[in-house]
Amino acid sequence: MKNRLVLAGCAVVASVGMCIGASPAMAQAPKKVNIACGDVAALITAVGAANTNAAGGTINLAKDCAYRFTGGFEDSENALPAISGNVALVGHNSTLIRSVTGGSPLFRLLSVDEGGTLTLKGLTVTGGRIDSNGGGIANAGTLRLEDSKVAGNQARGNGGGIANEGGDVTLVDTEILTNVATSATDLPGNGGGLSNSAAGTLKLHKSTVAGNTADDNGGGIQNEGALTVEHSLITNNEARDGNGGAINNLGTAKIKHSNLIENWAGQNGGAVNNALGGTLEIQQSTLADNKAGNDGGAVNNAGTATLKKTKVESNSAGHDGGGINNAQEVGGDATQLTLEHTTVAENRAAGVGGGINNQAGAVVTLKESKIIKNLPENCAGTVPGCS
Repeated sequence: MKNRLVLAGCAVVASVGMCIGASPAMAQAPKKVNIACGDVAALITAVGAANTNAAGGTINLAKDCAYRFTGGFEDSENALPAISGNVALVGHNSTLIRSVTGGSPLFRLLSVDEGGTLTLKGLTVTGGRIDSNGGGIANAGTLRLEDSKVAGNQARGNGGGIANEGGDVTLVDTEILTNVATSATDLPGNGGGLSNSAAGTLKLHKSTVAGNTADDNGGGIQNEGALTVEHSLITNNEARDGNGGAINNLGTAKIKHSNLIENWAGQNGGAVNNALGGTLEIQQSTLADNKAGNDGGAVNNAGTATLKKTKVESNSAGHDGGGINNAQEVGGDATQLTLEHTTVAENRAAGVGGGINNQAGAVVTLKESKIIKNLPENCAGTVPGCS
């Protein structure tokens, strides 16, 4: 009887517009859909539906299946609709591939708009090719990759694999392999594997960046924003005519518990080039067997760099600083290099400073560190505490 009175009262009050919100609306559930192997049309439809669903959607791809794209969605630069909502693509060793005979049409596989969120799991993104940034994926929103691969993509610009343009990218147990960033007349080719713009955040955890190439800077990673690398491997990347075989840093880079091995730069910083204004911190990591055509076989520093409990071993430079070159830019603040509990050993320079070369005006601080067995000498320039 009480319930009837309440409902009746509500009906009466509603007639004068006062029975609003008597019961909350049910939340819209995320869409979940399974896509048959190779059904590109259904995948495109599912992404569009997830974009427009307020709660987003999860799209499950068929196991061990390749989804082949022969052109951009509605003649765009992307194989799939740009991600504007909250979308998860879940694969089981599944592949998204640009499959085109010849050089055209050019398109990447995925892009994320500002405000959009894309999660990839168990998925390979490959074959993308485009005359702009982000050969495989371009991100301006939030992008997360887990247990995935971005391999064999090419950009005529920045980010052969992934270009992060002001967004947030997180890689977990993910591989960035054999991507290429080539240069154009008015556009440098930076970040063979990954590029991160000044407003971007890029995080790598238990991930690998290997075999990527940039025509200019950052064979593995070009960073202008905030970069964090943890428990990861960066190896066999190449900056052909520029700086930073593994990483070219113009922003803030933190590297922990990671290995930077056998990377190469045509100019400076076989593993890492820390440019003027850049901040670099490396902890409990190994930089070994990297090569620079000019200065800094492992590290070329023109900003502020700190190495803690790190090994710099068996690197080489075609000019100065077989292990580390501490460069002083004309008119810039004094370059700062600090080594704490760090070993610089068995590096070689064709010029001077087999272990460390410190240019006039730059500052090196050693704290319980060892500079040993480098050729032609351990240190050149003023390096207090180096024999």
